[in-house]
Amino acid sequence: MSSDEHFLEQLEANMSSLDGYFNITEDEQGVHLSVYPPQGAGQPVKVPQIVENFRGRGISKIDNALLIRVVKEALGTPVKIADKPVEVEADIQTLVARDRMEAQLQVTLPKGCRPVTPEDIMNRIKTAGIVYGIDPEAINAALARPGSTVVCAKGLRPVDGANAYITYHVDLESKGRPVELEDGRVDFKNLNMFTTVPKDELLAEKIPPTPGAAGRDILGNEVPAKPGRDVLLPIGKNVYAVDGLKVHAGQAGQLVVINNKINVIPVIEVKGDVDLSTGNIEFVGNVIIQGSVQTGFSVKAEGNVEIAGNVSGGIIEGKNIIVRMGIQGMHRGYIKATENIVAKYIENAIVSAGKDVIVSDVVLHSKVSAAKRVVVEERRGLIVGGQIVAGEEIRAKTVGTGSATNTDIEVGVNPQMREEYQQIRKEVRKVEFNLEQTQKALTILKAMNQNSLPPDKREMLLKLTKAQFHLIGQLEAMRNRTAAIELVFEEMRYGHIKVADTVYPGVKLVVGTLVKPVRDPIKFATFYAEDGEIKTGSYK
Repeated sequence: MSSDEHFLEQLEANMSSLDGYFNITEDEQGVHLSVYPPQGAGQPVKVPQIVENFRGRGISKIDNALLIRVVKEALGTPVKIADKPVEVEADIQTLVARDRMEAQLQVTLPKGCRPVTPEDIMNRIKTAGIVYGIDPEAINAALARPGSTVVCAKGLRPVDGANAYITYHVDLESKGRPVELEDGRVDFKNLNMFTTVPKDELLAEKIPPTPGAAGRDILGNEVPAKPGRDVLLPIGKNVYAVDGLKVHAGQAGQLVVINNKINVIPVIEVKGDVDLSTGNIEFVGNVIIQGSVQTGFSVKAEGNVEIAGNVSGGIIEGKNIIVRMGIQGMHRGYIKATENIVAKYIENAIVSAGKDVIVSDVVLHSKVSAAKRVVVEERRGLIVGGQIVAGEEIRAKTVGTGSATNTDIEVGVNPQMREEYQQIRKEVRKVEFNLEQTQKALTILKAMNQNSLPPDKREMLLKLTKAQFHLIGQLEAMRNRTAAIELVFEEMRYGHIKVADTVYPGVKLVVGTLVKPVRDPIKFATFYAEDGEIKTGSYK
């Protein structure tokens, strides 16, 4: 027998031995089962096979007796075995956050439910009103892990606008005082006292607020951004704005900031001396003098005063005063600054400052007062004769001379405040006297028969009564002020006198209310008040 013939015989034998099989169909009338018999030596259909298939389809209510009969008969014809099953839907839940910026998704697949596709879930999400920021990958993840919760949509949060702000194109840190080195000395080569600007110079610029970027929630609604806050341009005197954004100098002058506004204060510059050719100078801004101030002339400014030469018996008033050469008072005139005074030397002069007096060489036979410090440490650093008063500290290399020149050194007393205190005390005595006289007159008038008082006496009684209340109020205010000053005096008693080299006999040291005459030379010392006396410590 050929191989082909053998193959055909084998094929015929296999075809004559086929297992039985079944088919399940569903229509509107129900579920139908068709069972086909085996061929030859094939195996018949088993009931458990069909039951398992029904379970997989979610069909549980079947006629078991009928099932057994249909399997046994195996006629190959459809037989209704059960009613059409009720189709089970997947449970698709969405939860929208309160701010509508996020949604969560949970997909539960009950047994026997119809197949669910990503498109089904997408449609359900959109049915919930979610139309923006949907994440397809989250949908796939929810299908892959039924029962888990995933974030399926995210909104776009708004970005609030930035606030407007002012950027400055000039240095506003300089406050009209000299640069101080780490050791407390003054760098006379770099005073940087004034900031001057030319006309039309750009001084400041406003960076406008930004509107921000709107967002969108997952329901598709626009979420507005909060715009940045605007700020006003710091427009002061003698400046102008361009496009509402830039501040320029309206004229050349000194840059000052008053009440957070930029101002340009004009500067008077004298090329030579202040003398008969210029006359006295009184100015609201700053004054720069390239020469000297001659005897008998005055310079009064609301701003700073810078003098390249000397002051010889003149009057100088200003905010910060720099005399690059020196002050020769000649027992005439005075120098008065609301803040600082800087000079090479001071001789036979009256000098007062609201903050510091800084001298690079010597102070000779002068009356010098400063609310904070008097510093004489450069070059010779010498103080001889006169009276030096400071609220907080006096520093020098040498105080006095070997010939015992009388020199008074006082700290712990604000000179201006002490003068105010003394003036108020005088006024208190005057008001107390007036009040006593007023009350005496009132006593006399009130002792009279009020019903028979003539009109002029009635008017006097009324005026005196008003005057009494006024004087009482005035007296109370002055007493409150003196009490406040006394508290300051108490705090200022911790002032220091520091001598880097020698303090000689003839010098009287005063700290607050304590006095210490110097009997013998003392070197490298710091003097301070403690336990009711002036003590001497090492120089620091």
